Amino acid sequence: MKNSAYHSGIKRTPYKAMFGCDHKVGLTSSCLPSEVIERLQTEDDLLALISELTEDEVSAHTSPTADTTASTNTAPSTLPTGQSPQPTPEFTSPTHTHEESPPLSLSPLTRREREITQERKRAREAQLSQTKRMVKRSRLDSKAGEVGDNDAVSIPLVDRGRGDARNILGVIIDRDENYLYTIAVKSGIIKTKYSRNQFDLCPQKLLTQSDVKQDEQVSLRQALKSTATRGQGFLKCGCGTGKKRCSTNRCNCYKAKRRCNSRCHNSLTCANK
Repeated sequence: MKNSAYHSGIKRTPYKAMFGCDHKVGLTSSCLPSEVIERLQTEDDLLALISELTEDEVSAHTSPTADTTASTNTAPSTLPTGQSPQPTPEFTSPTHTHEESPPLSLSPLTRREREITQERKRAREAQLSQTKRMVKRSRLDSKAGEVGDNDAVSIPLVDRGRGDARNILGVIIDRDENYLYTIAVKSGIIKTKYSRNQFDLCPQKLLTQSDVKQDEQVSLRQALKSTATRGQGFLKCGCGTGKKRCSTNRCNCYKAKRRCNSRCHNSLTCANK
């Protein structure tokens, strides 16, 4: 059902884009007339119809044809006595010196390959057109950022703890031809480049380019750790039960000099909370 449904992006069904023709389901998509299909009740009726059509095609190819060449060559001569037959003048076209031969018909396999190539080309053109519309709409909805603008980069849940900030403030320091932005924070330049929909522009300038560090590259998690919230990230412990739980270096949180959080053990108490 997915391959036979019309797709607005490629302007055709995925089946047609792949195989170059519409999908065929049942006898209604065959070349049989509708009145013949209505009379079919069982598979035996269908087999009988196919055998009948096959016999008709064979008889049509083997039927005798009129011998027209023999009748033209055996025409009696009615010339008077003593007269010799005149030579038949050759016909010459005043405009064409020779007749062009008609182009050879393509084989079914070649026609099928051409249809597949054309459908895939049209599907690709439709996708490119859809991409241009999406980019144009995105640029209208989201204002492009300029170098020096402040922005708030969203921090994924896996990189922050429950008490950490959800965004980190940065400054745009570069934008390439593909509208990918390079953002710098106080601890350095973030390694990942961001598209416009991955951050929000701040209406006010709280940071300038002189307030951020531009001689070192850091990851987003490292940038979060340098802030006052000290991002938790993936760090957690799975200590078992006991009075001295989370009080030795066997506990990951205790060893890293961090407090246990809700990701370690939600309702159980420990010595490192």
